[in-house]
Amino acid sequence: MIFFKRKDKRGDADEAPIDVKADSGAAAENQQREIAARQNEALPPFKDLVYDAIIKNAEKTMLDYGRDAVSGSYLIDGVWHSIEARDRESGDAMLVAVKRLCGMKPEERRARQEGKFLVEHRITKAKFTGKVTAQGVKTGERVMIEVRPKKAKGFKTLDDIGMREQMQERLREHMRAEGGIVLIAAPPGGGFTTTWNVSLNSTDRLLRDFVGIEDKGQHETDVENINMHLFDRAAGETPDKMLHRIMLTQPDVLSLADFCNAETVNKLSQLATAAREPKLIIAGVRAKDAVEALLRVLLLKASAPEFAKAVRAVLCVRLIRKLNDTCKQPYPPPPQLLQKLGIPPGRVQALYREWQPPPPEAEEEKRKKRKALPPGTCPLCELEGPQCHGIFYRGRTGIFELLDVNDALRDALVKKPQLEILRSLAKKGGHRGLQEEGILLVARGVTSLNELQRVMK
Repeated sequence: MIFFKRKDKRGDADEAPIDVKADSGAAAENQQREIAARQNEALPPFKDLVYDAIIKNAEKTMLDYGRDAVSGSYLIDGVWHSIEARDRESGDAMLVAVKRLCGMKPEERRARQEGKFLVEHRITKAKFTGKVTAQGVKTGERVMIEVRPKKAKGFKTLDDIGMREQMQERLREHMRAEGGIVLIAAPPGGGFTTTWNVSLNSTDRLLRDFVGIEDKGQHETDVENINMHLFDRAAGETPDKMLHRIMLTQPDVLSLADFCNAETVNKLSQLATAAREPKLIIAGVRAKDAVEALLRVLLLKASAPEFAKAVRAVLCVRLIRKLNDTCKQPYPPPPQLLQKLGIPPGRVQALYREWQPPPPEAEEEKRKKRKALPPGTCPLCELEGPQCHGIFYRGRTGIFELLDVNDALRDALVKKPQLEILRSLAKKGGHRGLQEEGILLVARGVTSLNELQRVMK
């Protein structure tokens, strides 16, 4: 459990150094909302909650209003962590203040409501945008709070997202090709948008004419020098209807973040393998691994022979938490473990794991020399300043696999498109999958074996 009460380095509980403001778009309306939110004096607990979420790098805060209490959780690096529950009376008062600040109806506890707010740090002057969603559920009401920096630190290069240098060179080789299809894949919420944008950012967009096709209701591409064309999937539009008009501009490369129907796959496959002036197609698909991504395309009922002929490579990513450097613990790996992981004897002297508490007698001696910390708090991080907050991980990186599609795989896609057959052929061709790539991160001390097992389960 993550403790909700925020303390500074001196251990003094004081007011969160942030201001929360209304975000209606009109100054007069914002002033009215802020005055209304302060009336019941329940806004400070909300500020504490928001500030606590910010310093812990929580992507979302979920509050569940039950009959007698309000339970909560932070989503940190893709994993939910419980926070201290609060009584229903103070929780209700806080929610009234929040709804007033966001222009929502405090008395409405069943229908879905959404609102926005702004956050500014008084000391650093950092600014954040906030979103509140409230919805009645069987047990009461669920409230989701999202706070994001206005100027988020962006990932620009393949190095930034953790891709190995050798894999980078292979990916760039595929991205420089004159024709063929390069797939980029990830499971839902697994880092697709960042990988998509960084991969496109690594291409030669200044030397070749890039055209992007995107559903206007699902924004993914945020890269310069790509001429975007939008379609409205909600209205029944599909990319294949746009291709004739787009091809009149004679692009060299087309990018499409979602292979959404068979007609689009078939037409792009034909363009990728055209006898004269073939086009490079960079396309996205949601899948757990590279081999599954190939089958996901065929499940759209696309032409297997045309797609198999066109596809060059598949890049797939999974996100994995990084051990906090301040408190991660080395341990000598047993030879049987190294053998199971496929690590040669003598190659790795130590693996790393989450901080483990010392034996009770040693811990008791330490407690006499310092103040007792809340259960689950890492004392090493506490001495260095709060970093992992008792989670023992901080931040995430990517596990990447890059599958080069060879003739054996192409033949199987047409004749025997089965998951295990394709995986076996990929392995015979020397492909290193997500698990093997993850073991490299474990061997380097970036993450733990426990975390890799969690991600790969």
